Amino acid sequence: MYSVTEDAMNSFSKAIDPRLAHVMALMVKHLHAFVSESKITKEEWMMGLEFLTASATITTEERNEFSLMSDIMGISSMVDVVSQPPGTSPSSVLGPFHNHDSSTHPNGADLVKGQDGKKTWVHGRVLDIHGKPIAHAQIDFWQNANNGLYPAQDPEQDPQNLRCKIECDEQGQFDFLTIRPLPYTVPTDGPVGALLRAANRHWWRPAHFHFIVSAPGYLGLVTEIFPSDTPYIDNDTVFGVRPGLVIDFKPCQNKQVANKYKLKEDFEEATFEFKLAQIK
Repeated sequence: MYSVTEDAMNSFSKAIDPRLAHVMALMVKHLHAFVSESKITKEEWMMGLEFLTASATITTEERNEFSLMSDIMGISSMVDVVSQPPGTSPSSVLGPFHNHDSSTHPNGADLVKGQDGKKTWVHGRVLDIHGKPIAHAQIDFWQNANNGLYPAQDPEQDPQNLRCKIECDEQGQFDFLTIRPLPYTVPTDGPVGALLRAANRHWWRPAHFHFIVSAPGYLGLVTEIFPSDTPYIDNDTVFGVRPGLVIDFKPCQNKQVANKYKLKEDFEEATFEFKLAQIK
């Protein structure tokens, strides 16, 4: 019998990068096994190609349908699990709404700027796996607004709303004022949404903050922080919740913080220590 699988796997054996040769051969092997086991028809395969084409059409700099597809299939989370360096903070999904051009804010920034939402003081440190502070690490932060939407979904929001880059101090400390995030649905107006409906799956995510934490000489961390009391904490549609990323958002009576941000109403705090591994 003609071995399409073997020939296709071998076709990558001369790749300049040995890792590329290895990964592509494995991908071919398992995709061919999927085709064989599922006995997929030509019509079904064409539907799959049309799905990918539609995903490419809807993808922009502010919204990545392929990232969302990876998320709802649990692939993003599997990559997180198998690539977790020992001793580091757990990683989690990037999500479809990260934007590289977030404005740089001073440490201690007020991101709220008068908008609605439960005021939340976010603070913490960036450490190495031995607990030593990493001076001047960078925090790249983003979240949704009090209507549950990100700027890419809501033309009424400033594109820079509730996102920023912050440089930590000499002790790896950071802090800023924001609002409590809300649960929200992943985008359902594209091919991934159609797939979720066809699969009779819900499309809700628990509330969370997004972080990318980086520092020269260290492996970067893409992760999320979840309030312990948020709905959908046990059935996130993109499987992004990890042990160690769920924290209590606690009432805060710190008068110095209240004065700093001119807060008259009750507010809460969320604190977290990120641990990074050095690049070997």
